[in-house]
Amino acid sequence: MGPASAVWADQAAIRTQGPAAYFARTGLLVLPGLLSPTQVERCSTEIDRVVADLSPMPNVRVIGKRSPRDPSYDLEDLPDATGRTPVRKITGFGQLSDVLFHSLVAQPALLAALHLVLGRRIELYRDALMLKSAQVGQEKPWHQDAVYWPFRPMRLVSAMIAIDRAAPENGCLQVVPGSHHQVAEHHKVDWELQVDPAGRERDAVYVPLEPGDCLIFHSLLLHASEHNTSTLRRRVSITSYSPGDLRILDPTLAPPELLSSRPDREQESDADTEV
Repeated sequence: MGPASAVWADQAAIRTQGPAAYFARTGLLVLPGLLSPTQVERCSTEIDRVVADLSPMPNVRVIGKRSPRDPSYDLEDLPDATGRTPVRKITGFGQLSDVLFHSLVAQPALLAALHLVLGRRIELYRDALMLKSAQVGQEKPWHQDAVYWPFRPMRLVSAMIAIDRAAPENGCLQVVPGSHHQVAEHHKVDWELQVDPAGRERDAVYVPLEPGDCLIFHSLLLHASEHNTSTLRRRVSITSYSPGDLRILDPTLAPPELLSSRPDREQESDADTEV
């Protein structure tokens, strides 16, 4: 996977066009400073606490039929410099910490922004911590999340909140703005679906985030991340939300959990909210 050709810097366009219109066109929004430094520090401490005791959770690489909100963890493929194999991912973290749930899943300012792009209802599908460790954090090839998920139409939205600074050198997200308008052809390599990377860097941009910043992106937005080759870890939360009223293709899957519902008139009054 090659480096992106540019770095996203389009906050002025969000203010000019409005967040809902910008998201509809590009498939993403960035909310700078969603969490305060104090909130970031509390979340960092909580994540370290959760990672320190994995005993209540199974080690699961592929969720499969498991509920995506059930706590589980996954390890990196390679050990770090100390010989320890770091934790790569923890799912269902909202069930493990009230602090993380209220800060990273149901944060009021985040829910307000989600109403602008999802509409009247916000339902939680999954919540995960992605912990790209220094020097061994592995890449994630180009893909669209929606092809993994059993919902039609493909209208889910994810929110990525940075706990550490996320930059190109430690594996911040690359995205292709506007790619959420169609489903790309995926092929399976080992255990994951991915899109042919050829030429993606021409249209891709890095989306760097400072601690506390949030990237909201459509579940069909093409995205990827490179290996973390730096000495700095990159921890983010990624929570995924449904607008409700979607057809669930897997009859064994528990439906998404309602987090917030607003009357239509309140949704309309928020349409010009500045992000």
